[in-house]
Amino acid sequence: MKQLYADQLMTTTEFAGLRDDADRLFEELKATFPKNGYLKLFEPLADVVVEAMQFAVLEVRKGKPDAEAKALVRQSLGFQVAYIKASLDRLTQSL
Repeated sequence: MKQLYADQLMTTTEFAGLRDDADRLFEELKATFPKNGYLKLFEPLADVVVEAMQFAVLEVRKGKPDAEAKALVRQSLGFQVAYIKASLDRLTQSL
């Protein structure tokens, strides 16, 4: 992950590779815990979140936002992602 962000730029190829790696690893997780229905539910919901974020940003872009609005979009969506990451950290620290 650190290597992906080393140049502060996410290319389409890097993004696709990350998605593919995430899918492969998640398949392994589901195979390890086949009776955990929440794992089966989580993966498509993660895809929905990514798509919703993509469409939201594209819609904002159509309105030609100023620098302040762009910063607000980035910060607001970033906080939502941070909330998910913090939940992951909090829940898995007791495994």
